[in-house]
Amino acid sequence: MAVTFTPDQQATIDARGSSILVSAAAGSGKTAVLVERIIQMVSDGEHPVDIDRLLVVTFTNAAAAQMRERITQALSARVDDNPGNAHLLKQLTLIHNAQITTIDSFCLYIIRNHFDEIDLDPDFRVADDGEIKLLMQDVLAQMLEDYFTEGREDFLACVEYFAPTGKEKRLEEQILGLYEFAMSYPWPGEWLELHKEDYAVSPENLEECRWVGLLEDYVRTMLAEAGDSLDQARMLCEEADGPYMYLDTLEADKNTIDRLAAADSLQELYERFSVLSFGRISSKKDDSVSPEKREKAREIRNSVKDLLNGLAKKYFYASPQAQAERMAACAPYVSCLLSLTDDFRMRLDTKKREKNLMDFHDMEHMALQILTEKREDGVYPTAAAREMREYYAEIMIDEYQDSNLVQEYLLKSISGEADGKFNRFMVGDVKQSIYKFRLARPELFMEKFDSYGKGEGKERRIDLKQNFRSRRQVTDSVNACFSVLMGRDLGGVEYDEDAALYPGAVFPEPEGEEEDVYRTEVMLTMSEEDGLEDREREALAIAGKIRRIVGTLPVVDKESGELRPAGYGDIVILLRTTAGWDEVFKKVLEKSGIPVYITSKTGYFAATEVQTILNFLKVLSNPLQDIPLFGVLKSDAAGFTDEDITCMKAEMEGEGRRLFTCLTSYTEKGSREELCEKARHFCSMLEGFRRYVAYMPIHQLIEQFLKETGYLYTISALPGGEQRRANVEMLLSRAENFEKTSYFGLFHFIRYMEQVEKYNIDYGEANIQDENADTVRIMSIHKSKGLEFPVCFVAGLSKKFNMQDTSKPVIMDMDYGIALDFVDIESRVKGNTLKKSVLSGKLRRDSLGEELRVLYVAMTRPQEKLILTGSCKEEDKVRRMLENGEDYERAGGHLGFIPRSEAASYLDWLLPAWAVCRQEVTLLSGSDLLQENMEEEQGREYLRQRLRTFEREASEEKQEEVEKLRLLRERMESVYPHENLKNLYTKTTVSELKKAGMEEAAEEAYHLFEEKEIVPYLPRFVREEEAVSGTARGSAYHKALEIFPFERLVQEKGAGPADREKVEELLNQMTETGALSREFRAAVNPDKIARFLESDLAARMAGAAVKKKLHKEQPFVLGLPASMLNPGFPQEETVLIQGIIDVYLEEEDGLVVADYKTDSVTHAQELVNRYQVQLDYYALALEQLTGRRVKEKIIYSFALAEEVVLGAAGGSYLK
Repeated sequence: MAVTFTPDQQATIDARGSSILVSAAAGSGKTAVLVERIIQMVSDGEHPVDIDRLLVVTFTNAAAAQMRERITQALSARVDDNPGNAHLLKQLTLIHNAQITTIDSFCLYIIRNHFDEIDLDPDFRVADDGEIKLLMQDVLAQMLEDYFTEGREDFLACVEYFAPTGKEKRLEEQILGLYEFAMSYPWPGEWLELHKEDYAVSPENLEECRWVGLLEDYVRTMLAEAGDSLDQARMLCEEADGPYMYLDTLEADKNTIDRLAAADSLQELYERFSVLSFGRISSKKDDSVSPEKREKAREIRNSVKDLLNGLAKKYFYASPQAQAERMAACAPYVSCLLSLTDDFRMRLDTKKREKNLMDFHDMEHMALQILTEKREDGVYPTAAAREMREYYAEIMIDEYQDSNLVQEYLLKSISGEADGKFNRFMVGDVKQSIYKFRLARPELFMEKFDSYGKGEGKERRIDLKQNFRSRRQVTDSVNACFSVLMGRDLGGVEYDEDAALYPGAVFPEPEGEEEDVYRTEVMLTMSEEDGLEDREREALAIAGKIRRIVGTLPVVDKESGELRPAGYGDIVILLRTTAGWDEVFKKVLEKSGIPVYITSKTGYFAATEVQTILNFLKVLSNPLQDIPLFGVLKSDAAGFTDEDITCMKAEMEGEGRRLFTCLTSYTEKGSREELCEKARHFCSMLEGFRRYVAYMPIHQLIEQFLKETGYLYTISALPGGEQRRANVEMLLSRAENFEKTSYFGLFHFIRYMEQVEKYNIDYGEANIQDENADTVRIMSIHKSKGLEFPVCFVAGLSKKFNMQDTSKPVIMDMDYGIALDFVDIESRVKGNTLKKSVLSGKLRRDSLGEELRVLYVAMTRPQEKLILTGSCKEEDKVRRMLENGEDYERAGGHLGFIPRSEAASYLDWLLPAWAVCRQEVTLLSGSDLLQENMEEEQGREYLRQRLRTFEREASEEKQEEVEKLRLLRERMESVYPHENLKNLYTKTTVSELKKAGMEEAAEEAYHLFEEKEIVPYLPRFVREEEAVSGTARGSAYHKALEIFPFERLVQEKGAGPADREKVEELLNQMTETGALSREFRAAVNPDKIARFLESDLAARMAGAAVKKKLHKEQPFVLGLPASMLNPGFPQEETVLIQGIIDVYLEEEDGLVVADYKTDSVTHAQELVNRYQVQLDYYALALEQLTGRRVKEKIIYSFALAEEVVLGAAGGSYLK
């Protein structure tokens, strides 16, 4: 069926003989228009063009491949309609060689065909990011070493300025940052040279600096906003019940603003701001004045005062002369820094040529070198460029708003506009320019947007306004918000009639729906003390909404075009950044039974299996690295436990501090033969692999490690094994890629991977799930650009904007150069320079404009329904903002520049915008979300009742339906046949069984483990006595008694009290020798230990110690029939129970098992309730281990200073 185009689309397709800028709104069908234009040009009856004479430049490889596929399909359809057309058949052959490509690939094409013109070896190779980072690091380190060796005074002063006290890394960061920035300029060396004199200013020429004009324009804008605010306050005062007594003060304030705005130089601005003052506002009382209006006028006036005082403090704190002198003092350091950066650039170029490498920067600059010649009077095309001008009939550029200056010069040089051949076709949308962090220049688009005319002409602009992606409800919401928020001052383009979205698609409407199910919804969760983080609460709200959408919201089926119920695969959650958000959302959604797929993972280097292999390689390179060695020993590849490693360290401490030294020594001198054998095996394997390193490639080394240890099979058998295996295979692939670089060997591979991790070149965990599966997708807004989804959640609206770049030591701007802080090297005093303040403010406004465009991209992704979510801390403030929409409106329907430019999150923009456009906002509390979960359970019960009603009614109508109803009931009410086994575990601990026993014995005791302790307020001097937590205190007493020499200190029973001073002296000796940590020593009270030593239990322990019959900290694993734990479990199943017995002693007529408790209790029965089960299992384990009867079970309570003897059936008595 033929596609019908709108008049604007058809004009775009048909326009010829002009350079055309197409401003294509989101969802306006620009790709379809571009494809149709190409097909029309190729199949033109009078002037057909061969497909390979069109240059089509797209932003990504995926977009290029999709474009080529769509053009091929369209050509094939034309050939089917005209099978005898030789020209069209020829195009199907030429399409494979057509330049439908990214800018990088086109540059590579130019270089491969013209390498001789720049003296380039044709056997060059494109390096990956990891290799380039390594090379940059090496070149920079060598350069700085050369400069330090030379010891030039200006260099050493520069180091002291940017990297004091040996922090050379800071200087390296500045050089690398400047290098990356300069490389986005067509001639980076020229840009660096040009801005060496940025700070060489004097008081006489400061006013001539371009950035001063930027400051003056900004100040005038803010003064105009302040004047508008005062006008609003004056109108409020002139109302019948307005605060008329404020009029005189407001008039004086307005005169102050007018006087400031009349200043026509920086000096005058300084002079007038330096004497800025405000009169006192009238305190006159009048009952006829509205208190609300009085307060509102006062608030407006205070905001104006704060604004003006803020301008004075930030920009006019010193005279222009003082500012110029301060900047001049920085000039030598600026010049030196830029010289260092330029030297680094040239050295890096030389090193890359030696290795015959190039990176993406090189591709663009070499192509530019081939196509252009830079002279003093301008840039001229070379012979190669003129040849391409003749060859290409038209140059088509998609996503033009994301071009940079290098790409602009490249494509302009071959376009022929200078020769009167207007053949550039540029498509884009400045509202979707979201790649400024990649140094894109949306200003290039806007220059043409402003200069190209809408009518016929050689330079023509066509606007595609109709949106064919989204329902009217979505476009209405977008228009309502951005007409209030976006403007030329913030966002780069005025959101007027030309920029607005107009719905162009026809959607089928659901029948019988009383309310508008597609209306845009806003859900804000309110912070409260419900134990949830803000992100968890927001995710919970989204989960509830998804449950209500799936299966009920009608969405259009792509295949049939008919309505069908929405599924999980129709839903996407968009986040500004996925780091720290996506895993939280995934966890909450999965807990709610919602399948989730994360498309932008960054957890590759955090994966245990990847870290284990990288740690093993680090150990091979240098086994004296304790942390990597510990990681390998603890891994499944080596199989050492914490106890094993602690034992080796403890026994071999005299051999050295290094873990590797202890490991090797233990192989010969260790006390545990089994552990000695394990250590010998590991050391032997390590020695073998260190021999392999000399000749074996890295990927083979890793494969050998996996083979010898069986590690790949081990991780494959673990939970998530498929993902783990994919991650390891991905690492093997990276190792193979590394071997193709100019680096080789284990040391460089480890550096390579460290650089990749450091610079966030994170591959993300290997994807093993089908992206098109029926799951909810979570992705970043940048990842979603160019995509569309039936239902879209834009989440995390309360996340603060990242403005870290505005406070960096050095700020860079393509037009205004660089700016930095002033540092007095002698006194180490640091302060701002005026230029730094100005460019920091500009960078902040540019960043805010980018954030606004990112929000626009997010809100234009949905086809059917848009849902916006965030979290708020102050409910009253939010409600006030939503109820006072008129307070945010300004002339032209815009929100004022001040509130827009001071936003810290999307919510700061959207709340006023929603207030202006009367968007309904739902505020949700934690209790609302819990109630929703309860209602869901009630809903299930309602469905069961419906089933019973249906069953009864149907059986009354037709007897033959009974069998079908029986089967239906069986299906709906089926119960898992082994429900009694769902809590059967294969392994548990005594602590878990203790909790279970307590739940049965005493419900109130069980809650001691579940409920948060309510801690009363105590003054600090009291709190200091209880600085250690209860758990830590218990561990401290256990450790002290574990190493206590009972046989030396305990006196004979009845011989008087134990010596408290001697106990304290012994505890201090333990601390000095390192046997007892200082934290544990601080937690142990010598008086309580002394009282324990007077007990009958301590005397019995001393006697047993002398006879070597005292055993402490005895670990055990006990196997029991499952039926002993729960009569409902089968007898034949075995459950393993593990634990550690504090102490037991052997006596002639049996064993005594004991446990120390520091619990704060008042009655012995509390300890019985808590620990009877624990001691019973200890006794059972001991009887199985030793074959002897346990005759007594004793708890010693330090809180009560008493022994509690437990009976066989849980009874007790005191001693």
